[in-house]
Amino acid sequence: MKNSKDRSKVLNELYKISRMGMEASEIILPRVERKDLSEQIKRQDETYINLMEKTCAMLKEGGEAPVSGDAGAEAMLRGSVRTNTFFRRDSAHIARLMINGTNMGIIGMTHVMNHTPDCDVKTKKLAEDYLKNEEQNVDKLKKFL
Repeated sequence: MKNSKDRSKVLNELYKISRMGMEASEIILPRVERKDLSEQIKRQDETYINLMEKTCAMLKEGGEAPVSGDAGAEAMLRGSVRTNTFFRRDSAHIARLMINGTNMGIIGMTHVMNHTPDCDVKTKKLAEDYLKNEEQNVDKLKKFL
């Protein structure tokens, strides 16, 4: 029973993080002036969309649906991204915003992983792959600082 609860907690966190990442990416993309930075953010966006689809499918396999994110947090995210890119659209600033958001996802996922020791191997692997991929994204974004 605990294994199922841990699995659900990890998958829902992955869903929430990927949804927030997708939302932020799609708000930022029209504001990006450099083609290479835009391509990096598009790749991240595609990864978030794929992760959302995977987590939904895995939750459905277990007879669950993803827990909806906090509407207030999503509204704050949209407002924050819009405000932070209204006057400043230079690549370093955009990269900094993306790195900060990506790091927040890494921290959130790491916290959940540290508190779900009984998670199944398949779900744990998906979370570990997410963390590895996000760390690589941070490294790629650093060149724009």
